[in-house]
Amino acid sequence: MRRAAGGRMPESKLMTEGEAIERFVADGDSVYVGYTAAAYGLCQAIVRAGKRNLEAIGGSVGPQGTFLFLGGCANRVRSGYVASALRPGLVQDMMNDGSLKYEDYSNQGIALMLMAGALGVPFIPTRSFLGSDYLREEYQEHPGGFLDPGQKWAQMESPFDGQKFVALPALRPDVAVLHAQRADEQGNVQTWGHIGDARWAYWAAKKVIVSVEEIVPHEVIANDPGRTVVPGFRVAAVVHMPFGAHPSGCTGYYDFDYAFQAATMSRINRTREDWDAYAAEWIHGVADRAAYVRRIQELFGKDALEQLRVDRGPSPEPSVRYGHTAELRFRMPEGA
Repeated sequence: MRRAAGGRMPESKLMTEGEAIERFVADGDSVYVGYTAAAYGLCQAIVRAGKRNLEAIGGSVGPQGTFLFLGGCANRVRSGYVASALRPGLVQDMMNDGSLKYEDYSNQGIALMLMAGALGVPFIPTRSFLGSDYLREEYQEHPGGFLDPGQKWAQMESPFDGQKFVALPALRPDVAVLHAQRADEQGNVQTWGHIGDARWAYWAAKKVIVSVEEIVPHEVIANDPGRTVVPGFRVAAVVHMPFGAHPSGCTGYYDFDYAFQAATMSRINRTREDWDAYAAEWIHGVADRAAYVRRIQELFGKDALEQLRVDRGPSPEPSVRYGHTAELRFRMPEGA
């Protein structure tokens, strides 16, 4: 393991999921829970910890966000798509009765707002809402909203050529919870495959908690630096959590578990009794993600998760070469 300046060992960011959530997620925080890099295990840990008054943020907020809504953790959502709101059920009821406030953008809009947060600029321009009903005055306020109209967007003209555009405010979530393929103990995270707006959430969030399939020596990270999506100084906690994205997939490791979703999750948004039954078994009924994995093996067979492992598909054939010359070769022009 490498040493920091002065011979000190670099700080380890490795901790349990319970410790990471307890230390770095506070009541009232805004939390990125995007549709890629889906951190199901960390979101279930948030429910288990009983966090309250959270705001869920993501271009698309999938079932792991539903855990936060139905678990009483999140009472606000800012997104372009909320999976559990697509059909009648508990989440729609929460939106209708005001217990879940919401602000609607688009997938691209949220990605751009996170990009602005990552770049450290106060807003970002786009044309994507021009000419749409989104900008009509009668739609600027709605009963479920929690932002003042002036906080959501503004129409502006370019100072250079007068073209019209929509300015979207930067998003800097208090916390981002993400899942990746691997990291070292210092929190240098590597991921590959499609990660969508998560690439900006890694840099926009004030605190980053990452669960990973593998903890690897720093030399593995250093030997393939192009896969590092965020360096350790940006990461608050890294959690070793095999199958931390389940029942979602993790590129290069395992596929989506549709059979598990159908058997256990398909009814959670229908009635409070259905949600309570799921949460009792799969969230509060397991102490952590390792216990969750054991429970799957008990109910569905010891090979249930291993059968999801990917065994085909595109992979780089030749290894990538990095390196440097032994000495700097530089010639001054003659007569210089």
